[in-house]
Amino acid sequence: MNPNLLKQLAIVVNQGSLTRACEQLHVSQPTLTRSIKQLEMKVGGAVLTRTRHGVVPTEIGARLARLGERILADADHGDEMIRQWHSGYRNEFSIGIDPLWEFATVDRMTEAFLEESRVVFHLRTGSAATQIELLRSGKLDFLIAPAHLSVSQKFLKRELLFRDRAGIFAGRQSPLVGARQPVSRDQVANRQWVVAGAHAGFLDRQDDLMGSRAARVALTGSIRSLLHLLKTTDMLVCLPARLALMTGEVSPRQLLAVEGYEGTRRDIALWSHEEQGERPDRLMVEELIRGAITGMDQSADTYGLDL
Repeated sequence: MNPNLLKQLAIVVNQGSLTRACEQLHVSQPTLTRSIKQLEMKVGGAVLTRTRHGVVPTEIGARLARLGERILADADHGDEMIRQWHSGYRNEFSIGIDPLWEFATVDRMTEAFLEESRVVFHLRTGSAATQIELLRSGKLDFLIAPAHLSVSQKFLKRELLFRDRAGIFAGRQSPLVGARQPVSRDQVANRQWVVAGAHAGFLDRQDDLMGSRAARVALTGSIRSLLHLLKTTDMLVCLPARLALMTGEVSPRQLLAVEGYEGTRRDIALWSHEEQGERPDRLMVEELIRGAITGMDQSADTYGLDL
């Protein structure tokens, strides 16, 4: 089968319109229509259905369009690999990064990556649960994420590199900010909460502190929104305390001491797949990441946390 037909079908399905697909492909509508008809002759049936709002794929059309999307993605990646080769780069590594870690350490981590001039780094942020699946499927080489997760870790290995502990933070408008004595569980249970890291796979939960009131907001992978809420509201949230304070966006006065509460471990680990080979370039990148993270663990303020 001509892969160009599959690529064209994918663009038509994504655009939902033959006219818009023609604009993207820089071809005339009769030319694109002929391509679709060729594909339909191969299939022996329709791949598209016309509606009042454009075109939608049939069942076989949707499956072929997904194949076309993968061909498009691989072709784009191939073009980028050629550009990298001509630019003197000899390898590419994909690294998943926890959003809070990325925000708190952006200057030092990017500086570390730029030290290695022979490698291209593809960095992506997202929830731990999502990134673990990408690592397991081979779409990531490494993952910098919380060490203690409830998601499946089969065939994965981890190395704990940065010490941290969960803490309860209050928004700047909260009367609990700057409390000189530990606040009671009743006091925090009666406040409005934000759930951060929803669906991220964390083992620790703050449900026993929240009481019966539902959280007003639940955030997954969102750091800017969370920091904004901590600046402008009186809401409470459970976060990795050391990393949150390292952002400089949260004051130590906002970290609450709660009676009978000792935050669970929220250490950061370097995750990888057990079956990845020990190529010299991969070991070099692994050591580069390990050195950057452990260096920050040794040099960053602990803010009086029991680490």
